[in-house]
Amino acid sequence: MPTVTIRYSLPDEQAEFDAARLGSKMAVALWDIDQRLRALLKHGDPSEETERLAEEIRQMIRDTCPDALEL
Repeated sequence: MPTVTIRYSLPDEQAEFDAARLGSKMAVALWDIDQRLRALLKHGDPSEETERLAEEIRQMIRDTCPDALEL
């Protein structure tokens, strides 16, 4: 099985290291947010403004990070 080693020069590349280290948790968080908004739209009774905002947030997730929803 192939392995990958990524090296970071800390503290200069701390932000990049943190992004790599937390990437999977952030993807799960985006998926959870998307699913809660989906449930609100499908099973809730949101106001027109809440519905518009929920749909806008779901679209933002898809536009900025579509791969995060492929878990």
